[in-house]
Amino acid sequence: MLATPTFPLILLAAAVLCAVLLAVWKEAQVAGRIIAQFFLTIGLPVVVVVGALVWLALPMMGQIDPRVSQAIIAGLVIAIGWLTTAIFAEGGKARARAEKTRDYHKALYAEIGNTLESLWEADSSEQYVTDLIDRMREDHDYIPFLPREQHDHVYDAVIAELDVLPRQTIDAIVAYYSVIKAMSALVDDMRGDTFRTLDAERRIAIYSDYVGMRKQAFVFGKHALRLIRAYSDGGRKAADRVINSRDADLSARSRGSV
Repeated sequence: MLATPTFPLILLAAAVLCAVLLAVWKEAQVAGRIIAQFFLTIGLPVVVVVGALVWLALPMMGQIDPRVSQAIIAGLVIAIGWLTTAIFAEGGKARARAEKTRDYHKALYAEIGNTLESLWEADSSEQYVTDLIDRMREDHDYIPFLPREQHDHVYDAVIAELDVLPRQTIDAIVAYYSVIKAMSALVDDMRGDTFRTLDAERRIAIYSDYVGMRKQAFVFGKHALRLIRAYSDGGRKAADRVINSRDADLSARSRGSV
């Protein structure tokens, strides 16, 4: 007759089953992360603290009224419950913020990347601008047509919560979109009647400013993409390295130009 399985064997089988479920079942993996988080961030510290308190109180245990001991234990249980709730709440906020940061970075990265394709091309854009300015000088009645562009749909959608972005990327992103918005405002002015009444040299100067804005937006956009990519791949430290390397490069250029 087969022996009845003992409790330790049943417990071991249950543990193996749980381990298998945690390894292969996605929903169980989520539960496993929560359980692990509980034991590592709450259970283990509480055991250490409570154990230390009990060890310190052992010499006085015989002198304490049992009702007082029960009240102390009840208070510890309540405190642990409050602590657990607070830790999980803060952890949830941190995860939600990290998720928003990832989503906003992805969306802004896509918008900036697509815009850069149309902002500037080193060879073709330079030649096009040179030819157009030459034509403006030769034909004083010629006024180039500038299309109204809008490259900030995503930025406008997330600007209310832009503070979730880290310090390492938010400065570059804001700098890029500031140029984009200034460029759009200048285009609106250049499409107006006042621009048409200006003399040719003044129109050329304004158009040159517009071209300079496109170049600047291109450079700022490239830098923003590098920072977002670095932050996504390596976190804050990787983004800081990109910032420091750029600052060092700008400093070297400044010293070389003196």
